[in-house]
This record gives sequence, C-alpha cells and structure tokens, in this order.
Amino acid sequence: MKIESKYQEGLKKLLKEKPLDEINVVMLCDAIKSNRQTFYYHFRDISDVVESILLKEKIGYGKKLFDIESVNKTLIAYINTNYSFLSSIHNSFASDTIDQFFYSVYYQKITGLLKENKKITSSVIRYLCNLYSNELVYWIASKRKEKQAHLIHRFNVVWDYFTNQYFIDLKKETSK
Repeated sequence: MKIESKYQEGLKKLLKEKPLDEINVVMLCDAIKSNRQTFYYHFRDISDVVESILLKEKIGYGKKLFDIESVNKTLIAYINTNYSFLSSIHNSFASDTIDQFFYSVYYQKITGLLKENKKITSSVIRYLCNLYSNELVYWIASKRKEKQAHLIHRFNVVWDYFTNQYFIDLKKETSK
C-alpha cells in the first residue's frame, strides 16, 4: 500500500472515533506509525488528505449512467455507504470540499448526459450542478431525514423542467 493511501485510510479510521476538527497531523502519523516529515512530504495539511480521498473516489466509474435518475441513485448510494466520513467532513473546517466534490461529479455526469442537447447552455448546466450538489450536502447535514425516493423525485422534476419546459417558458418570456 502506498504511503498516501495509508494516510487516507488512517484518517478515515480516526474519523470514526472523533471529529475532523479534533484530528491533527501528529495523531494521524501516530495512527499509521509514520512521522510528520513523511506526512509533510506528501500533504500540506489534514484538509489536503481529505481532498486526496475525494479525488480518488470513482463514483459510477465503469457503469454506463444513461439518465439523471441513475446518476442520482449512484450518488445517494455513495453517500449511504460513506455517510460517517462525509458527515464528519461536512461538520468540519473542510465542509466546502464536499460541495465541490459533488459539484464536480455532477458536472462530469451531466455534461456527458447532455452532450447531444445543444439547447442546454453551460450556465444551465452549472446551475443544475450547484443545485444538486447543494441539495446533497443539505441532505447529509439533515442526517438524511428526507426519504431517498422523495429526494430523487425532486431531482427528476428539476431535470425535466430544465431539459424540457425551461426553454418553452424562456421563449414565451422573450416574445412578450
């Protein structure tokens, strides 16, 4: 196992015991039996380890996701599997990394889904990515109180509006 992976796994284990804000470099190094010089050779700080964990994630990798519902279900399954890690990160100084992570995943998946749809502008894609990522972060923050089926339904309604009705409404507004 590469040393970066040891730090990543060590941080995930420590997060099961205490919040991220209480974990420091010395604790992480002690947990994996490494020294601080090695840590600083590979990472700037603890948040750098968090970012490296998220960058390594491959959500839906190797699966063909044909629609927004399959993208959302895949992301929700990822959240359910990694809830304690994501919740710990969200409740810490590194909370913005979760939103950025989901935004980038959505951006990659949505641009793939809409590559043939020339009507959808980049600003609409960015808006959808922001909306979806913010909603997922809120779902994590609210301890997943909203039922998954309801969350997916809301996401589908928004998708249907922006891929169909939005442009009809926009034409009506500009023709007035």
